[in-house]
Amino acid sequence: MVLFGLLGLFQSTLGPLIPIVRDDNGLTGATAGLLVSGFFAGSLASTVIGGVLTERWARAYLVVGPAVLLLLGSAGLVVRGPWPLPLLAVLVAGLGFGGLVLVVNTAMASQPGQRGVTLTNVVNGVFGLGAAAGPALVGVTRGVGYPYLFGVLAVAILLTLPARDLGGVRPRDAPPAGGDSPAVVALFCALLFCYAGLETGLSSWETVHLEAHGYAPGTASALTSLFWLGMAASRLAIPLLTAGRPPARIIAATLTAAFCALALIAVPDVAPAGYLLAGALAGPVFPTALAWHASTHPDPRRGNAVLLTAAMIGNVTLPAAIGYSMQATSELALPALVAVPVAVCLTITLVLRHRAGRAPSARSEPGGSSG
Repeated sequence: MVLFGLLGLFQSTLGPLIPIVRDDNGLTGATAGLLVSGFFAGSLASTVIGGVLTERWARAYLVVGPAVLLLLGSAGLVVRGPWPLPLLAVLVAGLGFGGLVLVVNTAMASQPGQRGVTLTNVVNGVFGLGAAAGPALVGVTRGVGYPYLFGVLAVAILLTLPARDLGGVRPRDAPPAGGDSPAVVALFCALLFCYAGLETGLSSWETVHLEAHGYAPGTASALTSLFWLGMAASRLAIPLLTAGRPPARIIAATLTAAFCALALIAVPDVAPAGYLLAGALAGPVFPTALAWHASTHPDPRRGNAVLLTAAMIGNVTLPAAIGYSMQATSELALPALVAVPVAVCLTITLVLRHRAGRAPSARSEPGGSSG
């Protein structure tokens, strides 16, 4: 839990760091923005590497190695050196980040039955709390120098090393039938790829959309925290709200309700409440999908590595596609543009639910994905 909270905190500091690094080094905004690209490039690489490691290497190094890389990246930001040293630091941190996201999500999602859904949502909820705190901490420490924040973060990462045994999730001796079929894996990948249009698409363009509604720039920026707080709250509340319900039903219900939130976002006076609701509804989709897939795949770590890679590709491509579409139409078109990947996600979920309902193994497992 602590480790995932620190991961959320680190990721959310990158955006607020862009103007600071830009001013420190006399860079353009686009050049300083490479901090985000470099971080996710490292994260994508380590996710792929973590997926192909053998069980022996995964058990021994898949927590300690990435944690050390994240620590080194944090320490690199403490130096506050000239460009491109900050870029190198976040690239190294990203190499650690991706591996840790993979191993923690897999360890939680691999728990049997409803426990996997619950724990995966809870750790991702804690991630959201860290993400909500990150920008505020950068703002608080800006006057004294942000390196102090990353110095504390580097020390805190050391305290999470007792979680090193999470790397030892072994492949199942008797895997569920059909869980690793190309069609099922492709459907789960498509689900998480399109889900990026909901989560990353909305969060990336929320400020621009609120400004188009007439909100002041400062107010619009501050209101973006509502989306992340809603997301964190819903993930933490999953054990209370969805006890005993199969993953397919959770995802289908939240995606259906998300259309209502998108309608609220289109109305200027209630748009902030719409973003809060959208975050709350989007929250359970990603971790529940990981737990659902892990319950059907013979090798959860490698299976989740493929899914996380698809999600990261979606995080890169779909927000850009939505941005260019808004540029070609209107900044107020955001809810309609996001509704497209939401509809695709819902369709894929219903197809997967139908396939799971026909599989005998899905019906025989506690908390299975049928129904």
